[in-house]
Amino acid sequence: MASKTTRWIRDHLATAPAIYGLIVYVVLIISTSDDEPEAIFVLLWSAIALVVFYLAHSFAEALAAHDQPNLGAAARKGLAHSSGMLYAAILPSIALVICAIIGIPGEDASNWSLLVGVVVLAYLGYQATADRGAKVWVRLLSALLTAFLGFVIMFIDYMVH
Repeated sequence: MASKTTRWIRDHLATAPAIYGLIVYVVLIISTSDDEPEAIFVLLWSAIALVVFYLAHSFAEALAAHDQPNLGAAARKGLAHSSGMLYAAILPSIALVICAIIGIPGEDASNWSLLVGVVVLAYLGYQATADRGAKVWVRLLSALLTAFLGFVIMFIDYMVH
């Protein structure tokens, strides 16, 4: 039986939109920090960009929701389904806020957010195999591979942009 916390994580952070949102958000942070010297501005511009991505994803979900009786229901379904993108931004944003409070420059703050994002991915990789009853060494390997793959995707995405 999973705990309330584990169920919440599954429902809100271990979803495709949340994982995608985490990767996109961290890349937005890293990209923004190239131009912004202060962590608070990195947070603001990255958050605004993420909200735009969230709305675009929600819009796409609504248009693709052919099983809904009307456009309003489709829009609500799209907003709800895509909400993981916003939940995934919480921990990297907290890292940015802490960095801004203690005066860490934007580029260094973005590195902290990257680290937080990679750790979250590692946790999700660990939890995915733990939920399936895997041995501890398989869970740890899954965490490592998930974090590594997420980092590689973030790096490639950053280089493309």
